[in-house]
Amino acid sequence: MATAETSHGPVIAAAIAFLVGIAGGYAINEIVSSSQVTDLEREIVRLKDEEQRKARTGAPSDEEASAAIAKSGRAMLISECKPRQAVPGVTCTGMITTTTGSFAGTTQPGVLSFAKIDGTWAQIQ
Repeated sequence: MATAETSHGPVIAAAIAFLVGIAGGYAINEIVSSSQVTDLEREIVRLKDEEQRKARTGAPSDEEASAAIAKSGRAMLISECKPRQAVPGVTCTGMITTTTGSFAGTTQPGVLSFAKIDGTWAQIQ
C-alpha cells in the first residue's frame, strides 16, 4: 500500500508570514507610539519653559489677565509679556476676545498692560 505524503510546506510558509506580519505591525505601532510620546514630551517641556518664563517676568496667567479685563467684557490669551520701562508692570501681547455684547466671540490681536496691585493683577494704561 502506498502512503500519500502531504506537504506541509505551504502551511508552514503561511504561518511564518503571519508571524512576521504580526511582528512587523507591532514594530511599526511601537515606532509611531514612540514618536507620539516624544512629541508630547517636547510639548510638555515647552509649556513648562513658557510657564517658568512667565513666572520670572512676573506676568499674569491667561486666567489672571482675563479676570483683570473681565469688567470690560473681554478675555485674553497671552502670547508674550515684557516688563514695562520706567513704570511697574508688564505689557502683554495676545488674542483678546470680546465676551459680552453684540460683538461677543470676536477675537483680535491686541496689547494690554498689567500690574500687580495688592496681590491681584489689574489692567493699567
